[in-house]
Amino acid sequence: MDRSNYKVFSEGRIGNLVLKNRLVRSATCEYKMTVDGKTTDTILNIYKELAAGGVGMIISSLMAVTLNGKGAPNQMCIYGDEYINEISKVADIVHHTDSNCVIIAQLCHAGRQVTLENKIAECVGPSTMESSILVKTARELTADEIKSIIRSFVDSIVRVKKAGFDGAQLHAAHGYLLSSFLSPYTNKRTDSFGGSVKNRARIIKDIVTLARKEVGNFPIFIKMNCDDHVVGGISKDSFCELIKEIELSGVDAIEISGGIWDCLVRTEDELGFIPVPIPESRTKIDNLDKQSYYYSYVKNLKTTVPVILVGGNRNIELMEKLLQEGSIEFISLARPLIAEPNLPNRWFNYIGKETTACVSCNACLAFKECGCALKKKKIKREMFEEGFSQLWRESFK
Repeated sequence: MDRSNYKVFSEGRIGNLVLKNRLVRSATCEYKMTVDGKTTDTILNIYKELAAGGVGMIISSLMAVTLNGKGAPNQMCIYGDEYINEISKVADIVHHTDSNCVIIAQLCHAGRQVTLENKIAECVGPSTMESSILVKTARELTADEIKSIIRSFVDSIVRVKKAGFDGAQLHAAHGYLLSSFLSPYTNKRTDSFGGSVKNRARIIKDIVTLARKEVGNFPIFIKMNCDDHVVGGISKDSFCELIKEIELSGVDAIEISGGIWDCLVRTEDELGFIPVPIPESRTKIDNLDKQSYYYSYVKNLKTTVPVILVGGNRNIELMEKLLQEGSIEFISLARPLIAEPNLPNRWFNYIGKETTACVSCNACLAFKECGCALKKKKIKREMFEEGFSQLWRESFK
């Protein structure tokens, strides 16, 4: 018995890519590279297990497009040609493990969300912006600096294509630099990169337009917020206008997420969810009505490009129902595939429960070990959450 008749396990298309199913591994922050950007056996084993587990597409952990935009010392890098051979090992092991598995490189500039452990990175943004939670105040980028960063993203897209990746994703969610340009909360500029929705999205359009001249129809995705969860930011009311502008930029697919770190000073009543870092990774979502928590933002949207939904997707039957409704084309998973890299194969073959073993505790982010494994050691989920919150706060002291 299998689920071969399910839409979630049917073939999907994004641009010139053909995906064997609709399940996507959303980017996570493994931070397992060496400090000088070398690929480790640990990284390669992670991607090998993911490819072997049956997922249709893998989006890599975020790759730094500039040296001073590197968010953490051990993340992937692509700001120089010397990194092409290193990251090509990731693409190669995925394709060698499963030639039908697609691998996408996520590209990122940390912007104002840099941690103190990274001594090189500079806290910058579209506007000078104090934060109620971040220690550093972002320095406003000049117009020339913005053009240089645009060029860095374009060059990085060229490099990941040379490295054998099947596409690139612009990380414009969660408060990182591109996200800060899209949000009226962090973008107070009065020039052509700020103000109107069109101007705030200009940086995306410029990156894609310039990249197309060099990589042609090489797939370019974007990950973006549908809600910043802060007053004055992207919200459910303004998201529709923003996504329409992003469609016009020429991207091939849009992954929908939400939250920036500043929202963590708000209460649970204000947010509608527990303010535990990282805000896009909610905890205590055991009930179906708390899962797939960004679907309400897209269920009535009519888009011209495929939409990938991330955020609290835990039940294969619910995911199938959402795909059948037709507003989204793909489902992203992050923490569940840390807990169970073989989850797509298990679900396809009707093995075990229709839910994932992941308990959404965020221990995998705090302790570098899956909480589902720690649970067997009799460590309570509340301890995971408290421990992660403390570790996260200390990184900004």
